[in-house]
Amino acid sequence: MKTFGQILARWFALAGLLFTLAGCATGQSAKLVNHSFGFDGWKDGWQKSAQLLEYSYGDKDVSVRRKAPEGDFLGYQSDVTGPMPVGEFLSVRWRMKATGDVVEQRVDLRGKLPANMANHTVTFVIDERQLYVFVVTPQEIPRGVERGAVKTWRGKYNLAYEVYPTLSAYPGAR
Repeated sequence: MKTFGQILARWFALAGLLFTLAGCATGQSAKLVNHSFGFDGWKDGWQKSAQLLEYSYGDKDVSVRRKAPEGDFLGYQSDVTGPMPVGEFLSVRWRMKATGDVVEQRVDLRGKLPANMANHTVTFVIDERQLYVFVVTPQEIPRGVERGAVKTWRGKYNLAYEVYPTLSAYPGAR
């Protein structure tokens, strides 16, 4: 038979555990933003010259990551949408079809993305040995408005900003 002190001690331990878990969950959810990470080598045209080997987008805990098995390559399309931390980096590794050379670029996204990433998309385009990174906004381009050439197909329909390799950041970047 348990004493009142033992029951009370267990209750406080359980309450402490629940408060700790609630605090962790609240802290984590405060960092999550509903946005997308995706790419489309078919629509952007880089599937003709490159084979994607690996990519990762995220913060220190990496939200989205995929690596091809040795000797193979990944597909040319992917899209992940939902609550996730805004990425601090994007790393992409690909093989040039013409030469077999493997190229890898890691982009520091800190200071290049908007302060509010809600409903935005981070995407990339491979152009030979160069990686281009874009932020695509949810703002549609009005009909009849001419938008300058943007390397990603997503820029045809929505306002898109090149955040790498250009030195210019997204307006209002954090």
